[in-house]
Amino acid sequence: MFDKIKSLLSHTLVYGVGNSGNRFVGFLLIPLYTRYLTPADYGVLSLVGLLGQILFVVMSLGQGTAVFRTYFNHDNPDRRNTVITTSLWLILLGSFPIALLTIALNKPLTIALTGKPDFTVWVMLGTLGVALKAILRLPFAVLRAREQSWRYTIWSFVQTLSSLVLAIVFVALLHLGGEGVLLSQLLAELIVCLYLVPATVKGLSLKFSRADAWDMLGYGAYQIPMALFSFLLHMADRYFLKHYSSLRAVGLYSLGYRFGEVLAIAIMAFSLAWYPFLFQHLKDKNAPALYARVCTYFTAVMGLLWLVISLFSREAIAIMARPAFHEAYQVVPWIAGAFFFQALANSWSVGVILHRKVKRRPAVLAAATAVNLLLCYLLVPRYEMLGAAAAGLLSFFCWFVLQAMVAQKLYPIPYEWGRLIRLSIVGIAVYLIGNEIPWSSIWTALAGKTVLVMSTPLLLYATGFFGPGELAQARRSLNLSTGLAFVRGGRK
Repeated sequence: MFDKIKSLLSHTLVYGVGNSGNRFVGFLLIPLYTRYLTPADYGVLSLVGLLGQILFVVMSLGQGTAVFRTYFNHDNPDRRNTVITTSLWLILLGSFPIALLTIALNKPLTIALTGKPDFTVWVMLGTLGVALKAILRLPFAVLRAREQSWRYTIWSFVQTLSSLVLAIVFVALLHLGGEGVLLSQLLAELIVCLYLVPATVKGLSLKFSRADAWDMLGYGAYQIPMALFSFLLHMADRYFLKHYSSLRAVGLYSLGYRFGEVLAIAIMAFSLAWYPFLFQHLKDKNAPALYARVCTYFTAVMGLLWLVISLFSREAIAIMARPAFHEAYQVVPWIAGAFFFQALANSWSVGVILHRKVKRRPAVLAAATAVNLLLCYLLVPRYEMLGAAAAGLLSFFCWFVLQAMVAQKLYPIPYEWGRLIRLSIVGIAVYLIGNEIPWSSIWTALAGKTVLVMSTPLLLYATGFFGPGELAQARRSLNLSTGLAFVRGGRK
């Protein structure tokens, strides 16, 4: 069992490195953005991103996922090439008219979004960037379908590096503010698009297949409501804050959200490795126990990430951002907690995935979204940022509970409840202790909280969390990895 879990861990780490570029850049640029932008500017960027998420869902027509399904329905290389060109035509026909309509309605959309007509250029730049992003989704999907992982990784890195360098130039050197942020993202998309799209269709005849188009549109149509529900669940709180509070509150909340969503990197990486792992071991005699053990370990890892992010958020924001942004730390534990429950919703949905009950997932997501909108309406007017954060945490918890209940009926898993309870008690206790101690300075707090986090494994050991032989297996794996690294280093 332990070897299988090690294999899952290695794949998760690879996917994590390959898909963390954009979020890493966004996190890395926090000191730059908070130095040259006001909290209100940061809030407007968040709202432009909110509009962009909606536009991207509609423009892409679910093709980033649908193209895989239709592509692998054919064994003939020519038919597969036709799927690629058909998908490109669909995206072009879907993205450019919507982009042109959005630009034509730029001013009223800007006023509806921000309450002011001053940010029309911001909305236009964001719209154009989303159109390119929708087109770029296809060549990246094709690279994955063709298993050209190195090219996928290289061009992802090129896009990430371009966005980083351009943001520094436009924001720090040319002082273009929020427009510079959006322009850097637009040009980074354009640079990669100008190479990858022609390279993807090179040698192809640009055919259009009506049958393949209907197949992809049918599957993509299912993806659109899922994406919209997910968008509302993640992003609607910003609009409530803008309506009931201020752009400044949106900016502070968005900065806190940036810290909390670090957990999303682990969620994405695990999800990409988890689905193949489930089907690969479905016929194993001890499959339910294996899945339960993985869920325990994954919960422990995500719990540790929540603890670190929540415990150190105040000091991290104080170091990375100007004083005008320091209040943002208040929402980080709540937002990180919301992502923690999203992680559990993904990992505890074994029955839904294995039985392919795909129609139940939108229903569960829709219910969680409705809870989120209701709680935002009730809590944001009174508690502002904290109300939005609490609404997110409670709605994601609702999503997890509903998803787990449906999945458990379809495929019962013997979850290790005793270990999970011990894990929860220790994690919450360490957080409360670290948060309540009146540290005398930032550096004292960093040192003291580090000691507390490092003591967590000892506390878990004291509660009997670790099973027989687990520590010995982990130690052997660590020694083996260290030995291999030493041998490889010696050969060099």
